[in-house]
Amino acid sequence: MGGTMPYRRHEGMSPMGLPIASRRAPKACFASRGIFMRRPNMARLSNNKKRKIRLLTEQAYKQLQAGALDMCEHVCRQVEALHPDEPELDNIRGLMASRLGRAQDAIRFFRRAVDKAPRRAEFHVNLAGLLLSAGQADEALSHYCMALRRHPGILPAQLGKASALVALGRHQEAIAELEPLQRRRPRDTDLMMRLFRACYHAGDTDKAEQWLRRVLELEPEHSDAHYSLALLLLERGDVREGEGEVRAALRARPDHADAAVLLAELKRFEAEPDAHDIALLANMYQQAEEGSPERARLGFAYGKVLDDLGRVDEAFACIHEANEIAHKHSEYNADAELAHLEAIIAAYTPEVLQHAAPNEEQTPIFIVGMPRCGSTLVEQILASHPDVAPRGECSLFEETLWRIGRAQGAPLTLDNLGAYTPERWQALGEQYLHALRTGVSPAVKRITDKTLSNIRFVGAIHCAFPHARIIHVRRDPMDTCWSIYRHHLLGPLFDYGRNLGELGYYYRMYQRLMAHWRSILPQGTMYELDYEQLVAEPERQIRDLLAACELPFDERCLRYYETDTDVRTASFMQVRRPMNDGSIGAWRPYAKHLAPLMKILGVH
Repeated sequence: MGGTMPYRRHEGMSPMGLPIASRRAPKACFASRGIFMRRPNMARLSNNKKRKIRLLTEQAYKQLQAGALDMCEHVCRQVEALHPDEPELDNIRGLMASRLGRAQDAIRFFRRAVDKAPRRAEFHVNLAGLLLSAGQADEALSHYCMALRRHPGILPAQLGKASALVALGRHQEAIAELEPLQRRRPRDTDLMMRLFRACYHAGDTDKAEQWLRRVLELEPEHSDAHYSLALLLLERGDVREGEGEVRAALRARPDHADAAVLLAELKRFEAEPDAHDIALLANMYQQAEEGSPERARLGFAYGKVLDDLGRVDEAFACIHEANEIAHKHSEYNADAELAHLEAIIAAYTPEVLQHAAPNEEQTPIFIVGMPRCGSTLVEQILASHPDVAPRGECSLFEETLWRIGRAQGAPLTLDNLGAYTPERWQALGEQYLHALRTGVSPAVKRITDKTLSNIRFVGAIHCAFPHARIIHVRRDPMDTCWSIYRHHLLGPLFDYGRNLGELGYYYRMYQRLMAHWRSILPQGTMYELDYEQLVAEPERQIRDLLAACELPFDERCLRYYETDTDVRTASFMQVRRPMNDGSIGAWRPYAKHLAPLMKILGVH
């Protein structure tokens, strides 16, 4: 089936186009001194050497805490001369690398510390924290659990374990970890914020809101609580109160970059009425440190404002700078990603699809496509139907595949999936459907899954649900790519969009992948809907869409913007308004700046 290439997993992503709390640099990992009193294994050293090493490591930690990294390294070399295999050295150097933003170096040092001293719980916690930040939540969870086996009461390990569980989609387990801690620390707002995030991702937005309001009762100026409440309200469609919370976040912390991004998305800016907000966002952008992640986020925000004002060259300069910063911090490997998609094309043949499950289930409706293609609008239209419930970008199909792989002790590879029998596909489908239906009324006949990364899993989806409908939403290639490039999309899955060349080549491969699915799927399995046609003739296209999903026509689908649903994507504002053609051809004023992309896509 095309070799043993594993499926590439993208962990730790928010399902939204914006973070649910301010993205700051990871908190510094903790050292052993002052928290754990165990000393390195120095049984073969003289007492005098042990004493010297202990004093020097304590001095190194003090230099580290004071920010004197050069002096800290100088002291580390003195320790190294006395005891080259000292695990504390690797821990200290891992902490230094982390502070300098060199995450991969830090992970390497912490791995050495763990290998040399596997019983040191704090080393496991330090490594786990960096792994979690790097999106390796499975391995992070393993190290948090090892730390807790050594010392069951370590709060950083308990909190880290909960964060890893959230990243893995195991939200109820995370809540079960956090609630006893919160009962013991009833005024700990950090714990409340963690419970908010777990409840939010579990889909319990009422409980999530309660936690945020409890935080604000205790700390009325908690900027991240105001910001997160704003996002929650805006996703629900409460624009007025949501805007109030955005402004409260900015009053509490005037440099809150994520709140600035939200403010920029709230409206279309006009020079005179919005002069105060324009000046605020311009000042925030100009004051941000050059090359920093905050500068990138603010560049996207202020670039959007300049675009609204028609200041095309200035807008592109901001957006381009923001993307260059994001690209610099990205670990996206274009060759590896394109090779992965090529391997998927080679792996899924018509013969593989002949082993599909004997599954008559039609409950799931899978909506796939590129980001910014109109998929959120399509889901909102379907969600307006009384027989449909939306699950948004839930990632449940991929999570189910990985969960089954873990249970069987087998990695998720193309070869393994190619060897699936109809019975195994059936079991996978049943597990996925159980997860999809969690929290949804049994009376609902159809449930949408709008996980865009499912373009990689269309063949597997068909094998598990041969009678389910797959909706492929398409949009003009240049409009799609420009919209990706100009928006602050989170998560490593979208890092191909930070460089015009890489974006163009990814889009071409996406077209090849979808053409492959079109060629091997049975006729009628994948319904393709063009965004431009939907905007031009909405009633006709909506009728055809509902018919493709075997749903009766319902007038409410035409008034999708009145539907009371939570929308957790970067399009949460657009779907609250009637359709218009304002975004069609939005790339054209920027044509002179988009020449590399146009050349790759063959646009003249």
